[in-house]
Amino acid sequence: MEILGINFSNDSAAAFVRDGDVVAAVAEERFSRRKHDPAFPNRAVAYCLEAAGHSPGRLDEVDAVALFWNPGRHLESPNRRQSGSIRHHQEYLTAVPNNLIPALGRGVTRVEQRFLLSPHDGLGRGGELRVVYLDHHLAHAAAALVRSNFEQAAILTVDGYGERTSTFIADGDCNRVNPLLQIEFPHSLGSLYAAVTEYLGFRANSGEGKVMGLASYGEPRFAKEFRSLVRLTDDGFRIELAPFAYYIERPTRVAAAFHELFGPPRSPESEIEPRHMDIAASLQLVTEDALVHLARLAKARSGRRRLVMAGGVTLNCVANTRILAEAGFDECFFLPASGDSGTSLGAALALCHMVEDQPRRTHPATDYLGPEFTTEMVRAGLARAGVAHFEQAEVASRAAAHGLPAQFHDAVATLIAGGHIVGWFQGRAEFGPRALGNRSILADPRRPEMKDVLNARVKFREWFRPFAPSVLESRVGDLFDCETPSPYMLRVYQTQPRYADFLSSITHVDGGARVQTVNHEQNPRYAGLIQAFERLTGVPCLLNTSFNIRGEPIVNDVSDALKCFFTTDMDFLAVGDFILEKRPGLLERALAGDCAPGFAPLPRFGV
Repeated sequence: MEILGINFSNDSAAAFVRDGDVVAAVAEERFSRRKHDPAFPNRAVAYCLEAAGHSPGRLDEVDAVALFWNPGRHLESPNRRQSGSIRHHQEYLTAVPNNLIPALGRGVTRVEQRFLLSPHDGLGRGGELRVVYLDHHLAHAAAALVRSNFEQAAILTVDGYGERTSTFIADGDCNRVNPLLQIEFPHSLGSLYAAVTEYLGFRANSGEGKVMGLASYGEPRFAKEFRSLVRLTDDGFRIELAPFAYYIERPTRVAAAFHELFGPPRSPESEIEPRHMDIAASLQLVTEDALVHLARLAKARSGRRRLVMAGGVTLNCVANTRILAEAGFDECFFLPASGDSGTSLGAALALCHMVEDQPRRTHPATDYLGPEFTTEMVRAGLARAGVAHFEQAEVASRAAAHGLPAQFHDAVATLIAGGHIVGWFQGRAEFGPRALGNRSILADPRRPEMKDVLNARVKFREWFRPFAPSVLESRVGDLFDCETPSPYMLRVYQTQPRYADFLSSITHVDGGARVQTVNHEQNPRYAGLIQAFERLTGVPCLLNTSFNIRGEPIVNDVSDALKCFFTTDMDFLAVGDFILEKRPGLLERALAGDCAPGFAPLPRFGV
């Protein structure tokens, strides 16, 4: 069975599932270069169809299109306008057929649109293209449950809202998602966090990660005030709505009563004051408390020993770490594409397994589902751009001439160990907001100055933003207070105290690090690079940040990588089997042992 999943709202995306296997998934922003693009994902759909072996833009052989939102739910709402449901009801009914008509092909004579008001309705057969609207939180839940490979698990999804629901707790039993608790908008942790994000001068539904990073610099001296706004209850939580305006049509998401509690809002790009840090710290603490409370409710009501989570709030990796430690589950799985882009995949998986009851498959512990480029495609892209480059064989030869192993990995590791910043563009793109070693910017984690250099001269972003380590899975316990795999960079672990200063560029001010573990089964090329760096330096990890600058999506194709490389202070670009240098002769000097300006050679350090 072939299913195309589509999301278009925040972070529009498409995904393709064939007989339970995920063929492809990608966000529209990667093609449009508009971050969090909400437009209908025409280019993402075209890529997914092509990756599935169909002619571009043809849906003739697709069994169904699964949608991430169910407008039928709004007809049940006692206050339809409260969640923008009238707009969603109209747009989602017309946008899908209007955008898919050019791709229908001669084999499709009509489009059947169907709302599933029970997740196990099933579908009839008829030969037409079926467009099936599924509940938003069912899509989140299905993606988390199926991709976790858990047969049974408690399910918790938390976001701004989907249809009428902001928080969803269910019991997952193979292909069944049995609802246990739903909290309706406007009582929403995601919307509250977005409102305070805007109040602090960042973009709502985009800058929440900045608030999480800023929180570590503050003290939660406003926790009492936030606890008066978020009241935990036996059936979840309630929001005190008077200080907020996110649920009505207003220019800002907070009301005057919020200013009375916390003072005037911060203007974007203005100075960050201690008060702002303390507000961020207080919001973060109370959000964590609420999420731990919800996870405990999920355990109590489901009786399960495992938990799966999705929804945009799942990107709060500090809260995830507390859930692991405090909620009482044996195992937890946090969906990497947990924001709305992941509902494209979740809708397809929900239709496949929860509606059609197709057998589940085992999914690999990776998130590399986007576009990839062959050596010939990369070579052609470099030729079109007219840029000088070194091919793999020449890189190996030059490395050998300087007494280095004649391997591409070892050459790149030498560049990084010398303080050089390397763009790393390899294999299939990641699906989701985290760069996991295929669309990454890499640097030496041993150099304390590297954080400021990257933020100021490469990423062009705020000074307080942290960077993450990619560490060999077999060695993670040596460097961090962690003994379990963390392949998706969605958990925070404390850096071992004896290495906190040594690895300060990837250790946040609170002593934690957003760890990504890497092994050869998940990503052999990236694991090989980290191993080469360990052979050279004694340190089995790299500093890893997403291959983009502030305000732009992660790079998608070779031309995006070249643009980002030449407009920032990166030193080298390793794209496929090729290396580009920023200045003539730089590769030769770096392989000979010259460090980047401002950096000195470091002795080998055995971890």
